[in-house]
Amino acid sequence: MHPALELFLGVAKEYTDLTFGRSKDELISRSIKALRALREEDLEKVKENKELSTGIEVFLERFASFVKEHPEDVETLIKLLSIFIKSPVPCKIRLINFSEVLVEGRRASQK
Repeated sequence: MHPALELFLGVAKEYTDLTFGRSKDELISRSIKALRALREEDLEKVKENKELSTGIEVFLERFASFVKEHPEDVETLIKLLSIFIKSPVPCKIRLINFSEVLVEGRRASQK
């Protein structure tokens, strides 16, 4: 689950403006669709599909390697992103902060 949490945090931080409290839910939704597509199609097909890839190009390679390396955690990542989309902005900020604490705590315990 840890890799899913790290990738969730990366996506959430990339597509959320913490200063103004706005998130780009359409890009997070597109990320979910791309993750689902990558379970069944290769990366090049997903890249060619502009409906899926536009705006999230920076994460496509990471999504593809995540799906290959952690297939058991793909559904967990999708659920985390879905919860994030459905949450109001103050909760989104708390989810990001909570995830940062978990990820940093895990890194510290591994040292």
